[in-house]
Amino acid sequence: MSPEDFARILALLSPDAEEAGRLYTSLHKKLTGFFGMKGIPDPLTAADETFDRAVLKIGAGTIVPDVGKYCLGIARNIARERRRFMQRETLAFHKFIEDVDDFPVTQLERIYGILKPCFEQLAVEDQQLLAAYCQQIQGRARAEARRQLAETMKVTMLALRVKVTRLRHRLTDCVQKRSNNLENVSLMSNKPEIWNILL
Repeated sequence: MSPEDFARILALLSPDAEEAGRLYTSLHKKLTGFFGMKGIPDPLTAADETFDRAVLKIGAGTIVPDVGKYCLGIARNIARERRRFMQRETLAFHKFIEDVDDFPVTQLERIYGILKPCFEQLAVEDQQLLAAYCQQIQGRARAEARRQLAETMKVTMLALRVKVTRLRHRLTDCVQKRSNNLENVSLMSNKPEIWNILL
C-alpha cells in the first residue's frame, strides 16, 4: 500500500489523524482475528491484502460509507478464496500419493513437509501463478490454459515460462536449505508432478 493509499484509508476512517490511526489499528486487529478464527494461514498478510483490495476499489470510485463493514466483506471473500486454495492443495497431495505409488508414502510426506513452508514463503501472487500454471490437466487443454494465463498477465508464453522456472528454482533452493537429503531434491527435479502436491 502506497503512502497515498494509506492516507486515503485513514481519511475515510476519521478526519482526525490520531483517531484514524487508532481505528486503522483496531480494524487491522479485527481482520487478523477474523482470518485466524477461520483457520487461514498467515492472517496478518490476509489482513494486509484486505486493505490493498479496499484501496483499489475505493481508488476506482467505489463509494464506501463504512470502511469497517466494507473491509469485512472483502475479508470474507479472501477467506473463501484461501479455503478453496487449501482444499485444492490437500486433494492434490492425496491424488499425487495415489498416482506416485513407486515411492514410500513416508518419503513423499517428508518432501511435502519441506516443500509446503517454502511454497508459503512466496508472495501470494506467485503462489497463485504456480497454482494456475501447474493445473493437473494434459494435452491441448493444458496448453490453452497456459496461453490464457499468459494473456491475462499480459506477457508472452516465453516470459511466463521464465517466471515459473525462476519460482521453481527458488523453491528448490529453499528445499535444499531445509533438507540434507539430496535425494529429495533429485526427486523434485526428475518428477515434475511433485510440484502438484501443493497446487
